[in-house]
Amino acid sequence: MPRPFLTRIPTRQWLTVLLGGVVCLASWQVWLTVRLMEQDRNLELQRSQERLGQIADLAVAQLSRTLANWENGLREMEAFPWGVLAPQVSLDDLYPIGTTFILISQNGIEIFPERPLMFTPVPPVLHAQTLRAFDSSDELELREQQYERAIAALRPLTLESATRPEALLRMARIQNKAGQHEAALDSYKSLAGEDALNPSGTPYAVLAASARCRIFMDLGRRQEASTEADLLRTGLLEGRWPLSREAFEYHWSELDRLDSANGPPPKSSIDFAMVVADLYNRWQMAQSRGSSPGGRESQPDSSLLVWNTTSEGLGALVTPSDWLKTTLKLPPNSGDVQWRLLLPGMAAGGTGLTVTRSLAEVQIPGRVEFLSLRPISGAASNRRTLLLGGAGLMLLVILGSGYVVYSAISRELRVAQLQSDFVAAVSHEFRSPLTTLRTITELLAQNRISDESRRQQSYVFLDHETNRLHRLVEDLLDFGRMESGRKQYRIEPHDAFELVRATVADFRDHAGAQGFSVEADLVGPEGRSAATIQVDEEAFRRALRNLLDNAVKYSPVCRTVWVEGAICDHYVLISVRDQGMGINAEEERAIFQKFVRGQAAKKAGIKGTGIGLAMVRQISEAMGGEIRVQSEVGVGSTFTLVLPLAGD
Repeated sequence: MPRPFLTRIPTRQWLTVLLGGVVCLASWQVWLTVRLMEQDRNLELQRSQERLGQIADLAVAQLSRTLANWENGLREMEAFPWGVLAPQVSLDDLYPIGTTFILISQNGIEIFPERPLMFTPVPPVLHAQTLRAFDSSDELELREQQYERAIAALRPLTLESATRPEALLRMARIQNKAGQHEAALDSYKSLAGEDALNPSGTPYAVLAASARCRIFMDLGRRQEASTEADLLRTGLLEGRWPLSREAFEYHWSELDRLDSANGPPPKSSIDFAMVVADLYNRWQMAQSRGSSPGGRESQPDSSLLVWNTTSEGLGALVTPSDWLKTTLKLPPNSGDVQWRLLLPGMAAGGTGLTVTRSLAEVQIPGRVEFLSLRPISGAASNRRTLLLGGAGLMLLVILGSGYVVYSAISRELRVAQLQSDFVAAVSHEFRSPLTTLRTITELLAQNRISDESRRQQSYVFLDHETNRLHRLVEDLLDFGRMESGRKQYRIEPHDAFELVRATVADFRDHAGAQGFSVEADLVGPEGRSAATIQVDEEAFRRALRNLLDNAVKYSPVCRTVWVEGAICDHYVLISVRDQGMGINAEEERAIFQKFVRGQAAKKAGIKGTGIGLAMVRQISEAMGGEIRVQSEVGVGSTFTLVLPLAGD
């Protein structure tokens, strides 16, 4: 009957299958853990994304409400009477710090908090002047070039308020032509506090200050020219005079022409003046079209312009450039969220978890990018820790169990192989003497040995082989009792060297039959009558005989075995040395285990049971000693029994 398929698979292949199954199970466990962690991470990311989206929506909604409140405040501000804007506006209640309010109406332009306006879009109001009063002075100055008479003609006009500014300006010009420079400077200085405008709309004070700078430069009085230029520059920057943009740019360039280290005017002041001019134009267009538009507009410097137009005027506010930082407020539970403004054309560049919201619904160009810096939540972290811990523990159990089973089976296989080798070796050890005994017995029984001397030799040989079988059986039985712990030793004091001599003497006949000689070198104790040790005599002699038998068995070339004895530090050292094949260093510890034999002996085909050295180790340890080995392949081996002296 054929054997089942599974029983035909060798045991070692089953080990491979078992190992493969454990690896597959562990791999599946790792894959499952990775998938579970990935799903948990995706779920956590989805929740964080939804939370971040809700925070972004709330923030944009809050921003929309804030801007609507600003527009309502502008409508209320437009109803204030002219000149009372400042007392009515409270910046701390609703608007960002640094916000500027602008009110444009028929009465002019009102700004709060007060801020210089370097040029104004409002056309100047010119007062009619009678220029015919200056015809005579012009005739004397330009045609007749009688400067003194021209100055005298202008003096009465300087006393009348309607003609005073123009008369002083003309008189100073004529005085400078006449070489009366100091008088001209004084005349120009008289116009410094004048608010009137010349027929072209330029303040007389600006014209006089510019003329004083030129006179000082012409006279080489650079220090005074620089002082006068600084005063003019300060006045221009402070918006002291109602200048048009063209007039401002002309007089500013005049300062550059006068070698003043002027440079361009501050960009922020220019931008603000441009914003006011743009608002004025919007109001004019709204009046002409009969509409009342309003709006919001982001400025190049990131500030925000909000305006509202009515038929009576225009109200506007200009925020500082960082207005969004103080206005865009996140919900209380969003301390881990940051945001940044993306102007048109800018790409989102945040790393990590981000969402983007357009500002179109609040009528502002651009987008806001929200970024979450929130780490993994505590619950998710604990969940992942438990998942990793459980997976790691399960993986450890799987691998550990597989390793234990694999090691146990491998160990049992090795033991089974050793036992198989042991049975084969014991069978051979029994077969040889039994074959010899059977042959000699048959010869004697059939009376085929007629010579008496040969018959006596046969009896001796029978006795020898019988003793050999007896020793082999006793060794096996004793080793079994030693392994099970049932061996009883008769520990008594003995002279170690006497036991060695007796054992060597008994072994010499056996060794001599194989062509070996045994040399003993025993050094007696100094000052002692005997080297007394506490041992079981039979066990001691069996251990020593095993060492001698191995020395003979594993020495194929050298036919001499040396037995040496000495006393060292309260111990007796009995050494058996040979010059045989030697033992590998890797095998020196393993050869004292049961059923283990050296690889060199196996290759050489030398028979043995593999229990001799294991028995020697058991005996030496039972008597409080130990067995040592020193060996070199191809040189030989030395086995040393170390036993304590009695009474030490």
